Amino acid sequence: MLTNPKLLRAIGHELRTAREDLGWTRAQLVARLDFDVHSQTIATYELGIRQCTLGRFVAICEALGLPAPDVLETAMRHAEVEPHLLVCSVDLRALVRDRAPELEPVRRWASHRLLTQPADDGVVHLEPKTVAELAVFCGLSHVELFERLIALPAEVES
Repeated sequence: MLTNPKLLRAIGHELRTAREDLGWTRAQLVARLDFDVHSQTIATYELGIRQCTLGRFVAICEALGLPAPDVLETAMRHAEVEPHLLVCSVDLRALVRDRAPELEPVRRWASHRLLTQPADDGVVHLEPKTVAELAVFCGLSHVELFERLIALPAEVES
């Protein structure tokens, strides 16, 4: 989920502008989506007053013929949001596999978390403050740890 209010408004603006540039109503956009959603829900996304899941965001972008990463990058620039100030999703299994020595403190934490909470999917969502606190243990800056964590490959299901 994207939760930063400035970013939500900027994303909504990008989606609304793209839809209007195509000359589509919200109902016409809804008709092109592969999931059930009301046009009023699209309006709340466009106004930035309702959170949109990543899956829906990507589907809406695809329906509009836009690359989702480009929309997000443009919205982040307009909202003046630095990536490291967002929630960081981390696959703990990928973190445990990483052998970088500086990540040893968070690797131990990730291993413990996977052992004590085996029922979850192994993905955690870390607030910026948490990443900053973990960075201290690794001897890295907040930004360095954030970039390392988001660069970890996701677990491949076999």
